[in-house]
Amino acid sequence: MNADADEMKGRKGPSIGRSGGDEGWGDGDDRHEISNNDKDCDCAPSNKIPIDQDGACAPSSGIALIGASATYKTANADAGDDETVTGFSTTTVNVKPSSGVGDHTDNNTDIGICASPSSRPFRTMLPNEDYGAAIAAHNDCLVKHETNRAVSASLQTLPGAFRVTPRRSTDSALLVDAERGLLQQEREDPTAGEDDNIPHHVPSAYLVTEEDDKSVEIVQAEQVLPFFQRKEGQLTIVIVGGLLSALTLLLGGLLTRDNSASGSDVAQQELSSDVPSVAPSFDPRPTLAIVRDRGVVNCGVEDTSQDQEGGVNLGRFNIDSCRAISASVFGNPDKINLVIVGTYDRYERLVGREVDVLLAGDSYTVETAIREPTTGEPLGFGFPYYDAAVVYLGSETFVKCANDQKRYDECEQLSICAVDTPEIRSLITSFFPVTFISFGPFAEAEMSLKNETCNVLVADTYRIYGSNSGLQDDITEGKYVISDYHISRNLFSSVVRFDDGEWYDVVEASRMAAIRATQLGIRRNELQCPVNSTDDEIELSFVNAPLCVGNALEVFQEHLGQTVLSFNGPLGAYLSVIDAPNFGSLECENCEDVLNSGRLRTISERGYLNCAVYLDPLHNLTRSSLATLVNVKYCEIMAVAIFQGNADAVNITYIDEIDVSAAFPREFDYIAGASWEERVGFDTSNLGTMSSNLPYFFHDKLQYNGKVYDGLGLAISYTHDDADHSLSFLATVVSTATIYAQRKQISRATYFDMPLIHLLGDSLAFMLRDIVMYAGNYDDVINEALVLSDGSTEVGWNTVIQNVNMAPTTPVFYCDYTGNCPPCQWFGNVCVSLGPY
Repeated sequence: MNADADEMKGRKGPSIGRSGGDEGWGDGDDRHEISNNDKDCDCAPSNKIPIDQDGACAPSSGIALIGASATYKTANADAGDDETVTGFSTTTVNVKPSSGVGDHTDNNTDIGICASPSSRPFRTMLPNEDYGAAIAAHNDCLVKHETNRAVSASLQTLPGAFRVTPRRSTDSALLVDAERGLLQQEREDPTAGEDDNIPHHVPSAYLVTEEDDKSVEIVQAEQVLPFFQRKEGQLTIVIVGGLLSALTLLLGGLLTRDNSASGSDVAQQELSSDVPSVAPSFDPRPTLAIVRDRGVVNCGVEDTSQDQEGGVNLGRFNIDSCRAISASVFGNPDKINLVIVGTYDRYERLVGREVDVLLAGDSYTVETAIREPTTGEPLGFGFPYYDAAVVYLGSETFVKCANDQKRYDECEQLSICAVDTPEIRSLITSFFPVTFISFGPFAEAEMSLKNETCNVLVADTYRIYGSNSGLQDDITEGKYVISDYHISRNLFSSVVRFDDGEWYDVVEASRMAAIRATQLGIRRNELQCPVNSTDDEIELSFVNAPLCVGNALEVFQEHLGQTVLSFNGPLGAYLSVIDAPNFGSLECENCEDVLNSGRLRTISERGYLNCAVYLDPLHNLTRSSLATLVNVKYCEIMAVAIFQGNADAVNITYIDEIDVSAAFPREFDYIAGASWEERVGFDTSNLGTMSSNLPYFFHDKLQYNGKVYDGLGLAISYTHDDADHSLSFLATVVSTATIYAQRKQISRATYFDMPLIHLLGDSLAFMLRDIVMYAGNYDDVINEALVLSDGSTEVGWNTVIQNVNMAPTTPVFYCDYTGNCPPCQWFGNVCVSLGPY
């Protein structure tokens, strides 16, 4: 035997039977001492052991009475089956089987006969008892007391019993009743019921010694615990308990319902419970279908006040943006439901489908687009609709201190009140220690400035313009000054859920329709707005947005200000238009590596990028056109980002046709040079077929229906499969990288000044540095392409809008973008219009 068996040899556990010597199967007067309720028994011959509390003896038949888990060795093993079982530290005994009733032997005392199950389940045959009579008595007893079936059922669940399973066989299992010492054998053979009249005898047991027969079979006993301690019992208790709890809550709700309430006066009651609420089930249909069935657009807005004295009301401007969406979807601008959202709960409410779109002054950042911090979800930001400059406002001395980031000498008393938004908080704490700053809503910050609790206010210009407490008058009178340069820019964008490209296109097309309407000369026309149409269902139409609500300039002047500026004098001038969001935080501890899944994994494993360059026939592009060379460069930049600086890991294909009505062509990973407007624009038939990203190039002049209009032309960017989010994330980062580098004046020589990024996983952490090391900043890209081009196109609009620039003291509409400026008065190089359009 093994060491565990050696250690256990001779050990006596609680109510454990043990042999009285070291002998195994030897002949002679083998006595078995059982300590059970302090009763002694002297059973000789060796095939008798006690089976009840009175110490009565019965013949053996396999396994001994036990009182704890034990490992057994049985004598009915096959020949040659001498495998030793190791790893057990439990009592090990030998088991001696003997014949049962029906197996006649010369020694009739080996036969166990059924007796009263309440006292002695079996008795031995009397020396002179007739064998046939014994059999009849035995069978009669079994029928009368149903001993066999009763014991068979009870032994499987009786607390204190043991289930004994042979270690070398799975054909049957043995059960021992710890109270009675009864053995029951479970049969897996479907014919086992034929032997129901054969009793199962009480066994005898011996401690194992080194001299024992090594060929015997090993079995293991397992105590049958009370029902409530077994797994099935505990599971039943949990299920029943849960059902009872649910029933209690249901009854409580029924009994406490106010049955007198009816109609719209019925108040919705909520039951408080410790049981976790069930996750909400969302309508899986596209948002457009849900909105049309609902009959209203749910817009998340920040400010719905209509009585601001300053004449600048971004809240009302945003509401008109919501009305434009409603006009596109329903032909009626007033089918809207305004949902007031807070600074820190808005994204949860969007993701939770309380709102369909956010139009609440949300700042577009790369971080928020890829992984919004409060929800952990990606979000769909539209192209910025408002450029909100962040400025210092206050006394001239301390505004200068803030601009210079000086905190000593005359600036020792600097005290800053900042509007509490995630963007401003992140920005201003990078300039000053938190001991110099207090955060709060704009109204509180404004009041603190007025009562001299602080001497500098940090806020977006639109809040300052829209102040209803006379702040604008204080600026006009010279009490306060605004910093000459804005210290940052927040790009306000519409926000939708990321996984619905069709709805994204609806929201963006409604915004873009107002801009193009200004360029095309389309104005608000209540007669053409189908709000009073008798049609049962108005078809989706983006032209309804300007017809029902107004074009971009009309809405701007109605809610933000009358000032319109133009710089396009006799010599002509182009404003900067290339823009990109701020990065935000680029740190992430658990962001997934985008190269490990989806299309990007396929690209990585393939070893090269398949990038198509679109030769747009509308603009007569050739391989030497400026736009084409810029597209080629951005294909190479994408390869650099994916393949750790390898610009050669790209296969470029030139195409002159794109089927925008179909899904994205799978033979390509990206198309460089396609325009979102060519797919959507005023067209409603190609929504959601593919995705486009931030534009990195604008054509000069708009070509529409065979006519050419001054102002911005089509914007081009990366286009890709709408189904793969990672492609969009990567394209956004790549486009932003070159623009960020230009704003920070980072070049190839200083590429290491680019930050690391962990939002896309560790594999791409150095991609921003790789991009700039290869391509330089945006000006490098555009100017190097210009040198190689055919010269038919100039740089035009394609310069970067700087984050630090002159800060106007009032909202301004730059009409050069739309090419349709109202009459104005020239002042030097600027033409100013102060009246309504």
